[in-house]
Amino acid sequence: MTNVASPARPRGRSAVLAAVFAGTFMALLDTTIVAVALPTLQVDLGASTAGVQWIVNAFTVCLAALMLSGGSLGDRYGRKRCFLTGLGIFLAGSLLCALAGTLAVMITGRALQGVGAALVVPGALSLLVQVEPDPGRRARLFGYWGMVASLAVLAGPIVGGLLIRGFGWPAIFLVNLPIGLAAVWLGVRRIPESSDPEHAALDPVGQLLGIAALGLLSYAIIGVDSYGWTGPVTLTVFALAILASAAFIWVERRVARPMLPIGLFRDARFAILNVASVLLGFGANGAFVLLSLFLQQVQHHSPLVTGLLLTPMTLALIPAARLAGSLTATHGPRLPMLIGYVTTGASLLGLMTLTPDQPYPILGVLLLINGIGQGLAITPAAAGVLALVPRQRSGIASATVSTARNVGTALGIALLGAVLAAHLTSVTPAQYTSGMRTAMLIAGLGVLAATALLALMPRTTQQISAAAE
Repeated sequence: MTNVASPARPRGRSAVLAAVFAGTFMALLDTTIVAVALPTLQVDLGASTAGVQWIVNAFTVCLAALMLSGGSLGDRYGRKRCFLTGLGIFLAGSLLCALAGTLAVMITGRALQGVGAALVVPGALSLLVQVEPDPGRRARLFGYWGMVASLAVLAGPIVGGLLIRGFGWPAIFLVNLPIGLAAVWLGVRRIPESSDPEHAALDPVGQLLGIAALGLLSYAIIGVDSYGWTGPVTLTVFALAILASAAFIWVERRVARPMLPIGLFRDARFAILNVASVLLGFGANGAFVLLSLFLQQVQHHSPLVTGLLLTPMTLALIPAARLAGSLTATHGPRLPMLIGYVTTGASLLGLMTLTPDQPYPILGVLLLINGIGQGLAITPAAAGVLALVPRQRSGIASATVSTARNVGTALGIALLGAVLAAHLTSVTPAQYTSGMRTAMLIAGLGVLAATALLALMPRTTQQISAAAE
């Protein structure tokens, strides 16, 4: 029998929102906070270029590969229970990262953080659905959630730079402890439990195949710098990734309770929104990591200055995300999404003008435009997907769109990083700049391709029928 939470009382509702937003901020802060620490971590841990990429992608791959299970587990065993469990796993991973003395320990800690975040992020969106039944007010809550989520992602380098300068790189992981413990305390006391076991999926075979597919694909792309695109290792791993992907789809079509109901993708709107989210994560987030490295390794800024130089993006994103929530509530998600994707794609193409001695105002304007675009793009995509499915399917729907964006991020970091590495026979400003231009071209075109898909998306608002699931 479905157990749906009743709308929380004003005081309880505020505490739920505080716990959800704090958990979201903590989990997503660590998607980018390490970017400004990568040169320092590379030296201290003796990491290769591929090792540096895995410090980022160990988190992202686990987050993306496990996100679908995070939503389903919440639907099945309780959204509050899974949200709090995710917070605990994330805090354990953060502590392990802070104590890491080797690359292997760091990657293990980052993977644990990804596992925890895979429970926290879809759980947060699902909890918002459960405590706010009114669609209009819920859309505004999604706007606030999007503002918090985007602020966390884009504030990472600033917070990281400050902490590294003042306390060293372990502080970028230890800062999670007070935030996470506060979210746990509020969650235990105030979050109402809800579940929907009749619709939830438990699909361990599909989960393992999903992890294998994304992990193998990331490994193949990251390893290109060492093995080449046509080397036997690369081709073998690519082949295994394709086989794992095909097996995943085969299992999901036949298992009684699939982790990802393939039938949802028969609806063109659902499919387009998720593909667009993949391309947004690929272009915007993949380029963001490279930009942070460019500012340090080519323009020779410190971690703190690098974080501060990225501030225009953060400042623009906050009001843009709030505006996106309001526009979605009054006009639907289509308009803000189209504006956001076009703006983001154009700003990425503009970053092709980067040079080692480029005046900052040019970069600052491009970052401002990028922040506006991402703020307008992210929230409506989540709201649009959730509007297509019944309320009791909110967990799997939110997990799907979040997974799509994080799959794109993992692939963007891997592929754009490989494009950059291909230009670096030696690390000179000219070669680095050439690689960045090619990477930004690919990133921008990817986001603009998503814009074209969204423009073609059917305008109907009818929910997907239960039979399609």
